[in-house]
Amino acid sequence: MSSPRNTVAHAVVRNWRFLDALGTVFGAIVGGFYRLPGTRPLKTLLHGTWPLNHPLHPLLTDATVGGYTALVAVDVYILITGETALVRIADFLLVASFITSLGSIVSGLTDWNETYAEERRTGMLHGLLMLVASSLFVVSLFLRVGGAAEVRTAAVAISTVAWLILAAASYLGGEMVFGYGTQVNRQAWTEPPAKWERLEVVAAGLEDRKPVVARTKKGFDVFVARLDGAIYAIGNTCTHAGGPLNEGTWVGADRCEIQCPWHASRFSVRDGHVSGGPATFGEPRLETRVNENGFIEVRAAG
Repeated sequence: MSSPRNTVAHAVVRNWRFLDALGTVFGAIVGGFYRLPGTRPLKTLLHGTWPLNHPLHPLLTDATVGGYTALVAVDVYILITGETALVRIADFLLVASFITSLGSIVSGLTDWNETYAEERRTGMLHGLLMLVASSLFVVSLFLRVGGAAEVRTAAVAISTVAWLILAAASYLGGEMVFGYGTQVNRQAWTEPPAKWERLEVVAAGLEDRKPVVARTKKGFDVFVARLDGAIYAIGNTCTHAGGPLNEGTWVGADRCEIQCPWHASRFSVRDGHVSGGPATFGEPRLETRVNENGFIEVRAAG
């Protein structure tokens, strides 16, 4: 997708085509790994689909950026005041932040691999800057271990430069979410009917596991399907990137989950629950009934 806004990030990455080549390399590595048998549960975990039902990457990046920011603040305080008793705290913050950054990197790559075009290019630059910053923090940590005072001053300078790079990378990470809508719930602004509303779908015409799509008066697309005699309805727009669920495939032990044709997110048709990433938010669930004329009526569950 392309950004409709003339942001700094958009201007920077618009013509940086070399990022596409790097994206191809990293995409082959990440995508190839997740094609290995048995890696889907790990992918679902790193997206945050299970157990959070919420993106995992922002949680980890908040801990990482906050930790590194606290580190730089403590380092500066030590340099100004000469309070060496805080040295151990600074070192602890550096180690703890680096540990959380490892989770941030792998979860971020997992999310990024489901992006395209300019969004993907922006994510690639964001990731590269994060890797550079993380590498500099490792160098700073190495210099701090058993180093003399002058060596520690160099380590503090390096970590400060790393933090500035981290800040630039964080700006690009924010652009991914707020500019391109990466990992944003695509059903957040939709409005399922609160009262019973008739769809132009005849119950008798539904065949088992052959979904149809109907649109409500307010433009909400409803996925309607008959499963083993019962009729179910959920939102049809994938919460991850907007894919049409009615074009997906049936999966699961009892074939009651629909897999999005775009990025293979999985949703239970019975209750809308998301069971497989990259989606982390479930689908809106609707109650169904058949009126006296044989048409299906729906309303938002609950």
